[in-house]
Amino acid sequence: MRPTTLFSTLASVSLATAAALAPRAAPKSLKVISFSVFGSGCPYETADVRADPSNTALDISLSDYVVQSGPGVAASEWRKNCKITLNLEYDAGFSLSTLTTDLRGYAIIPSDTKGQCQNLVYFSGESSKASYGVTLPGGYEGAFSLRSSPDVEVWSPCGGSTAILNVNTMCSISSTEKRGLIAVDRISNKLSVRVALNWKNCKN
Repeated sequence: MRPTTLFSTLASVSLATAAALAPRAAPKSLKVISFSVFGSGCPYETADVRADPSNTALDISLSDYVVQSGPGVAASEWRKNCKITLNLEYDAGFSLSTLTTDLRGYAIIPSDTKGQCQNLVYFSGESSKASYGVTLPGGYEGAFSLRSSPDVEVWSPCGGSTAILNVNTMCSISSTEKRGLIAVDRISNKLSVRVALNWKNCKN
């Protein structure tokens, strides 16, 4: 396989839908007060989260996220996940949801095989969950940057100034007989997830 680069927007939307997904005015302040991590894809001190200065996105980076398949590779390496729980604080009177996720990394996907990644996003205390899924096709080798839109829209409770946002990044390779890889980008040395945010003012 010849190395290449995969850039794609996986969601096909109409102009009306695209307009509906356009981010609304963000609050003047957004802080990640703290975050915790759990999962096989993010060993201790290998994850970081930052709020974009525009307050319209969260950037998650994972420096030791590696999914592998092939002869002699343990079953525990075929799929990985990293759940990040973020304690967010922002101007009172707003509610937020997530618009898109952009997943960047490096992959080697043999022919007759596929890689899959899913970002599951939800707010603590709320029952709804939004799923962002992408597929890495067989016969691909190189860097990738894949955008996905959610299957449903979920919002934090209205009117407060805090929210607990959970982002669970899960990747796997199937079938597992051939050597495959989903891992950190070879330039940045990170698997990164950019979560675009949407806001609404509950006072309006």
